[in-house]
Amino acid sequence: MKEIKKTFQQHFLKVLVLSLVFTSAIARNNDTALPNHKKTFVLVHGAWQSSFVWNEVKQKLEKQGHRVIAVELQAHGQDQSPIADATLENYVTKVKTAINSVDGKVILVGHSLGGAIITQTATQLPNKIEKLVYIAGFVPPSGKSVNDLSKQDSAPEIKLELLVFAKDYTTVTFANPEVNVPYIFCNDGSKQQKAQLVKSLKPEPTAPMATPLAYDSSVFAGLDKYYIYTTQDHAISYGFQQQMVKEAGITNTFALDASHSPFLSKPTELAKILQNLTK
Repeated sequence: MKEIKKTFQQHFLKVLVLSLVFTSAIARNNDTALPNHKKTFVLVHGAWQSSFVWNEVKQKLEKQGHRVIAVELQAHGQDQSPIADATLENYVTKVKTAINSVDGKVILVGHSLGGAIITQTATQLPNKIEKLVYIAGFVPPSGKSVNDLSKQDSAPEIKLELLVFAKDYTTVTFANPEVNVPYIFCNDGSKQQKAQLVKSLKPEPTAPMATPLAYDSSVFAGLDKYYIYTTQDHAISYGFQQQMVKEAGITNTFALDASHSPFLSKPTELAKILQNLTK
């Protein structure tokens, strides 16, 4: 009887140990699965805009459990930096600071001018970039500036006569902004969205757009890149977006039937694309 009892106790102890090991393994797997599933997005706005434009997309991604950091570039939106601090180098430093505040990799997203900023940034921190996403973004090759690229657009609608430069040419804004800003940036948006763009408009620093990028092209080639076209764009023509994508060797593309600011006019559709990139 004692032998039977001893055998039973040993068997019970063995089952208990195996059960604890199995449960612990499941817990460890679950602990690692959550961070792998939920991502961190770092969003970089473009010229004549600010971080508020990402609000709806940010909320939708956060509802899916993702972390979202919308960067406010120097001298934009609520940032009170002097115009002299609004340089391409300082923009990149600010985005790098946001990325380095995150444990692990991020999905780095740039719109318009922000495309140039994320290009320069990602090539300096390639090991922190899970995916690089352009939304109607400029993709300058090393040695070229945003201004260099914009001159190649055969169908530009931001014409010189629409622009008003400061006397020292450090900033540029729009003549008749109530008409030109909504038309250029969000022609398919609501009255409220158009009004908000006009209300938030600040003179755009010119130096970053004129500064050539400098990066290792082989590092850029190794990044996982995506481009979201805006086919009704009045700021960067759809045709020129396609040209930049081809020259940059980007093969993963999506298209939105939207203006230059789809995060305003088509936030649900844009958020869905970004969400799909996390799978």
